[in-house]
Amino acid sequence: MLWVAWLVIMADRKISDDEALLMRHLVRLVRDRHQVVDEQLAHLVDIDPADVWRRLDAEPGDLSDIHDVADCVATVDGAVNAREKAIISELGDRAGRV
Repeated sequence: MLWVAWLVIMADRKISDDEALLMRHLVRLVRDRHQVVDEQLAHLVDIDPADVWRRLDAEPGDLSDIHDVADCVATVDGAVNAREKAIISELGDRAGRV
């Protein structure tokens, strides 16, 4: 989920204050509730979208919940832009597989 959120946030190659705050909260929630710390994400400066798609492709089953997260993340700083829509569309194509 965190990687997809980051992918959507960085779709327009910028990060707003609201998006940065959202990522801080998401990382904290994952750490606090699930005791998961992703060191790669913690040190992330630039994201390789191909790496995120590979991670998603490696996950078994339905990923519709990840698609829902992407929809929510895209709206945190206002209207969804064209690049965010493109990523969400591709995610939707991949998320419904079983």
